[in-house]
Amino acid sequence: MSSLHLLALGDERQAVVEFAARLSDADLAAESAAPGWSVGDVLIHMTATARALVTPRVVALALTRDIERANAQWVDERRSHTTKHIPGDFETWSRRCGGGLSVATAPGLGRLRLRLGELGWYPMELVPAMLVADWHTHLRHDIAPALDRPVPATDPRRMTTVLTWLIALLERSHREALGWLDAPVALTLTGPGGGTWRIEPRRGRIRVRPGRATAAAAHIAALAPEFPQWGTRRLAWRDCAVAVTGDTELGARVLDSIDLA
Repeated sequence: MSSLHLLALGDERQAVVEFAARLSDADLAAESAAPGWSVGDVLIHMTATARALVTPRVVALALTRDIERANAQWVDERRSHTTKHIPGDFETWSRRCGGGLSVATAPGLGRLRLRLGELGWYPMELVPAMLVADWHTHLRHDIAPALDRPVPATDPRRMTTVLTWLIALLERSHREALGWLDAPVALTLTGPGGGTWRIEPRRGRIRVRPGRATAAAAHIAALAPEFPQWGTRRLAWRDCAVAVTGDTELGARVLDSIDLA
């Protein structure tokens, strides 16, 4: 699976590099859809994450107890730099990161785990998927729409990788947010990379695994391309094509608890 994620990472990197190369200084200074950040700030954030993974800053990434605060600090550190360097910095550090991850996810190494602050521990083979999800979401939902530019196309390989990361993040980071869950809930995402997963309570934690909706107390059905938007609360799930059957109150409470930002 790690090779699939690396291929998706290469595809998404190319999409970001090509998009960023056409941005003017005015574009980079424009307000993005990410609150408080310009388009340039979002690209700085994307670069900083890639850079952290292949430099000693990975220690700070692992030990932080507030990953959002760390992200903001790294953006603040680079914000004073000339905007013309932002696209080139992303191209450079994303290339170096891709090369480093191709080694770190090689057979025998990919199952080693990396801590990502309060988000938990993840096998190295999933780290490329984290970057794909981050870049894919920022480009299509925070940058392109803010500039009134066409949203770059995606494909099933990248969407599969994006959803793989978001599902893993849901399981590992929502132990408290969904700690009240006492019955299985099915989540079906229709479209590229889609499928059905069961969200189940398990020994004080939650487990999210591919499965069937059969016998689930509630069934949430949604569109795969919209999941990164409402899953990260860029949009309210009630404003998207999301339907709940079975125990609708339970399903709605699960949806209200999900925050993958």
